Amino acid sequence: MSAVLEVRGVGKTFGGVTALADVDLTVSTAEITALVGPNGAGKTTLFNVISGFGAPYTGEIVFDGVRLTGRKAHEIARLGLVRTFQTPVGFPSLTVHDNLVVAAGGHGFDGPQDALLRPRADRRGLRAAAERADQLLGEAGIEHLASAYMAGLSPGDLKLLEIVRQLASRPRMLLLDEPAAAMDVNQIGTLSRLIRGIAAQDVGILVIDHNLAFVLELADRVHVLDAGRLLAGGTPEEISRNADVRRVYLGEEAA
Repeated sequence: MSAVLEVRGVGKTFGGVTALADVDLTVSTAEITALVGPNGAGKTTLFNVISGFGAPYTGEIVFDGVRLTGRKAHEIARLGLVRTFQTPVGFPSLTVHDNLVVAAGGHGFDGPQDALLRPRADRRGLRAAAERADQLLGEAGIEHLASAYMAGLSPGDLKLLEIVRQLASRPRMLLLDEPAAAMDVNQIGTLSRLIRGIAAQDVGILVIDHNLAFVLELADRVHVLDAGRLLAGGTPEEISRNADVRRVYLGEEAA
């Protein structure tokens, strides 16, 4: 079912310093939306505010008709709005597959032998979680990482695992925080295919990243944040031609 995220006049300050000022944007499941801007523009602050990891703010945020103001992060996640982090989380001593089993609902899983000691209903739950993990690995195109331990993954593969872990909860909208950071060219290609596949399943995507070429090639719509304020919004083509964006983001002088 489609869902819409609406950010309406959101503001945020830290000790009198404005981090966000009157930010308005809309994200729907029909598009991949990107948020870009230079360091310190307020991108991650906006993600924190949307996902319940930020302190109180002005304005309001509405997801699928439900006002998120004052809700805790886990409550927002239960509504189907989930996010990734710049530093991936998980269980380093477990394999990629077992991390996904846990994320898919196999909590308390200690290993295959543990299933023999569980009641039948618990074993069914673990079997369903394992099947979900297999499905996620296949859809993401990272089956080759299934038996690898999380502790041994490259930074780029950790980013891919972080996204797939969040998919285990069947989100309705996904906020991706710097997913392409530390990725090589091949991993970025896998990432692009993964994000497009997620969007094709009617899951909304809002992504922030410093890799402007990646964002402009991927997104349907792009919003540019500068010093906490929205500078511009439009298609990738419109954004790439925008003189203000080129001045702020690329350092070009105004004509």
